[in-house]
Amino acid sequence: MHKIPNIPLGKVQQQHIVRIFFLRLYNAEWQVSELSRQKLALIYDRCICPTMMEVVPESSNGWPTTYAATYAQSMTCTGSLTFSSTDIPWYRLNEVATTLLAKLVDLGPEFKDTYFGHELRGRKGATIHDGRNEDERRLVMEDLFKHVDVDSFDAEQWHVDVGLNISAPGHIVTWCESSHHKLLSHLMPAAMAQQISHLIKNKAWFHLDCTLQIKEFAGFCVTTTHCVGTSSLSYVQAYCTEKNVSYSMNPGVFHQCQAKELLEKTKSRLIKDMDIMGRTYFKCAGEGEVEGHDGCACLEIWVPLTNAVNSLSTLPEELIQCSVVAIARRVWW
Repeated sequence: MHKIPNIPLGKVQQQHIVRIFFLRLYNAEWQVSELSRQKLALIYDRCICPTMMEVVPESSNGWPTTYAATYAQSMTCTGSLTFSSTDIPWYRLNEVATTLLAKLVDLGPEFKDTYFGHELRGRKGATIHDGRNEDERRLVMEDLFKHVDVDSFDAEQWHVDVGLNISAPGHIVTWCESSHHKLLSHLMPAAMAQQISHLIKNKAWFHLDCTLQIKEFAGFCVTTTHCVGTSSLSYVQAYCTEKNVSYSMNPGVFHQCQAKELLEKTKSRLIKDMDIMGRTYFKCAGEGEVEGHDGCACLEIWVPLTNAVNSLSTLPEELIQCSVVAIARRVWW
């Protein structure tokens, strides 16, 4: 669904994101990664702003009159964009949604069949539980959807990421490449071995994520919707959480280096970054008074909400034994 052109419209608290998806702008052969400025201006000037003026007139002072004015207001001196927000009373949300969709239809055929998408994200740390305990699984699901009217939507249309962590104190636990077939067979018991082998070999659906450039230490991510026998499972990812030390959504010290950075003018920055990397890894090993940084083998699946509570609650012990390897923290770093 992320390939359908969409824009974020609003949020509830910090984790609930509401997006508008423009279904008729999707083209499988010519995919649009983002909407043009012209279309964004059309949507704001003729739909979003008039909707807010009509449904929530009390907040009219908080809405710039045009998209151009909004863009100019959001631009910083360095050329980046900063975003502000305007609150909408919850009891007017239904009217806002209905009015906005009606105005989008009036823009023309390409804006018909537009719909809202809801995403609850950033809740992994808030839903930690013992997967073997059915009551804990149920309680964290209730907490996850506490800001959502669950009686107003079809649970089959909602998908949930269910994750399971395997850890060992003082170690980095990572996945073995030789176990990928067994893991997928366990997650998709109705699929034949030949079908899973074909899925793993298909580079369009299956991506191998090698660790430390060692082939046997590797996670993976795979789209399973094309494989017969997957039931409701649509996506699987196996990775190691040690990447949290270096992963960032924004380019920083651990960015992917380019060849031009070896030139004399920029080499000093690269050397400085490498020195920071080295000191970071040194601390992760647990030297001195610093305890160090462990890593878990994490397995995540994407399933419909109706199946989430009873999915991936645990793994058989024998499957864990052949699927992961634990490496001492000091050796790893």
